[in-house]
Amino acid sequence: MEFAVNVPTSVGDSEHSSLPYCETISWDAQRTFATSLDDLGYDGIAIPDHLMTGNGATTECLTTLAALAQHTDDAYLYPKTVNNHLRHGPLLAKTAATLDNVSDGRLKLGMGAGWKTDEATAYGYDWPGAPDRLREMEETIVLMKELWSGEEVSFSGDYYELDEALCRPTPTQDPHPPIMVGGGGEEFTLRITAKHADAWNYWGSPDVIERKLDVLADHCERYDRPYDEIQKSWFARCVVRETREEVEALLEDVPRFREENLGDDETHLVGTPEEVLDQLEPYRDLGIEELVVEFVDFPETTGAELFAERVVPEL
Repeated sequence: MEFAVNVPTSVGDSEHSSLPYCETISWDAQRTFATSLDDLGYDGIAIPDHLMTGNGATTECLTTLAALAQHTDDAYLYPKTVNNHLRHGPLLAKTAATLDNVSDGRLKLGMGAGWKTDEATAYGYDWPGAPDRLREMEETIVLMKELWSGEEVSFSGDYYELDEALCRPTPTQDPHPPIMVGGGGEEFTLRITAKHADAWNYWGSPDVIERKLDVLADHCERYDRPYDEIQKSWFARCVVRETREEVEALLEDVPRFREENLGDDETHLVGTPEEVLDQLEPYRDLGIEELVVEFVDFPETTGAELFAERVVPEL
């Protein structure tokens, strides 16, 4: 199993954030945390893509990744996930190729259709329905792969028109950086994953993931795509401490992660290393090959260190 860790781009208590030990986001905190993850041996460093989350500042995803490429050596760099509708698809191909080069071939490109309407409209974007945004994302993925070939690309699609466009230098990775598609939509997202993606990521209980994987397998069969070619990935927030008493103390500061406060669709990793391993077992049994976690004690590294020492080696 591979392990990637979120480096937050916003902090504070809100509907979309529970990071009580950091009052404001800063480049210094992001850089220090990311270099610690790299030193601890995590496989990947994931960066959310948002314009406005949390209670205060939100840093931009791809700029942050480019900067972290110069301060890390081994971990893959993982925009998770790019809100495709906020990016011009062919320009995103150029940006991704450059990111792969400046990181010496460490880009893993997470793609999504976005979901946070308020930040898009606040920045002046139109916000069509999900099916339209997903079709646009699919066209972007098709175009990116063509552009990454380094050959001239002329294209006439539903969303983009290209006239002898060139994307050089091409990415370092051959044939291209791996593409992850994020989301659980069964009609569009999982179909697009089966046709075009190298990896798929979602969140939720084992029952939810099992259902989504069954649908993904059906789409793979329909498109004659080997199901095992697609890496399966799961995301969760994590509250981990050495003892149960320390876990309870941390939950005093993040009570939303107590079992009695969780929504019906929420599943997180909460407990001692042994308890977290027990919680992960059903996902491993389902074939999950990558775990992406966000440690709620950011910018502290206590949780990340304990997880790397006591959980990762057992998986």
